[in-house]
Amino acid sequence: MLLTLLKKEFCLIGRSLGGIISLFTLSVAVVFIFYTSIEVNEILSARSIRGIKWAIIFILNFVIVSQSLWEERESMGWEASLSFVSPISLYLAKSFAIWFCTILVNGALVLVLSVFFQNMSMERYWGEWLFANLGSGSLVFLGVSLGLIAFESRLKEIIIPLLQLPFSIPLFLFGLEAEHRYWQEPGFYLPSVGLLLFFMLFYATLGSVMIEILRNER
Repeated sequence: MLLTLLKKEFCLIGRSLGGIISLFTLSVAVVFIFYTSIEVNEILSARSIRGIKWAIIFILNFVIVSQSLWEERESMGWEASLSFVSPISLYLAKSFAIWFCTILVNGALVLVLSVFFQNMSMERYWGEWLFANLGSGSLVFLGVSLGLIAFESRLKEIIIPLLQLPFSIPLFLFGLEAEHRYWQEPGFYLPSVGLLLFFMLFYATLGSVMIEILRNER
């Protein structure tokens, strides 16, 4: 059953965006805009580049989550699946499927940033990818939970952009600072990674609680 749910989610992602290639194309386009408008005239600091990275991650996650949820709603897949599995299982399957796709795109995004920007060293590739994935995980859990709440609202098209940005601000503020601190400390600085793991667990738990409340109200 779990494999069937994951297969359904990957099909929805492929139908809504043409797959991972479309996400990669979008990320390259945004990086190229920043490169041609800023980097060619002034070399950006590593911290500024990470800010651009987080901004792109937010855009990519917002697009893929919104489109996947739209496909889910239009095909009535959520309501049909509820006849066989629990809402929590559906929520987790959708979140992990989207997160897996963003992990692949994040790997390519960090590589592209390393090519275009001088202060984005390939030596830090795995660390940059790690923080990108942790940030994406938090945004995916948050976006999916808000989207599923929107199913029950008459404001389906605006509730995600209306709520996702305010809920994401703490993640951006603490996440950027945690990543900056990670590179300032020698070795593997566990508190920075732990902070982003906390955010991801918090958003995942928050989404599960919201789904459970909605189920009890039906």
